[in-house]
Amino acid sequence: MKKPSRGALYSWMLIAAMAAGGTFLAVGHFGYGGDVSTGMSAASDADIAPEETSAVPSSVPTQIFSDPNDGYSLRIPASWSVEHTGADAIALHPAASSSAAACKIEVSAFPFSPGADTADWISHRIGADPSLSVAERSSEAVSVDGGTGVKWVGTIDDIPTTLVYIFSDQHAYEVAPSVIAASNGAAADGSARCDDMLQTFLPGFTI
Repeated sequence: MKKPSRGALYSWMLIAAMAAGGTFLAVGHFGYGGDVSTGMSAASDADIAPEETSAVPSSVPTQIFSDPNDGYSLRIPASWSVEHTGADAIALHPAASSSAAACKIEVSAFPFSPGADTADWISHRIGADPSLSVAERSSEAVSVDGGTGVKWVGTIDDIPTTLVYIFSDQHAYEVAPSVIAASNGAAADGSARCDDMLQTFLPGFTI
């Protein structure tokens, strides 16, 4: 049998190399292979990341409340109502159908100097009224978007009380959850009963 010429052999080798290159390009272009799968996973992570920073389920409609004068905004359930109770204070009320319907959260803003001792500020704030009996049970740091926070748990005149203080460079914010006083005049308190509402509120607080 006659051997193929060297030119014909080179031609067949060139055709084979072009075919292999075309297959490689097709694989990269149409998304086959492990590297493309990894890229899709990263995109999915980016899509769900905002939900991981909020306690509001993605299925629950939300609203944004912003107070540019006091330097903060809130992402809260759309069913919550916002009541202005003062020039630098609001009260949040959940829907009547909510499991936290008996609770409210009051947010007050105060001037704050950068570099001031936050522990001293909290102590002076809670002990501002010497006629009240104040006892601390615990305190812990809390995570907030754009600032630092401290959760204080104790009693004020023997009423279980939870307070959160959040600090930016210009403001200190007092977040006070409490049980709404009953119609018979029973005292309100900020016990663990309203902790679920507080845990929904905090991830949506942005300075």
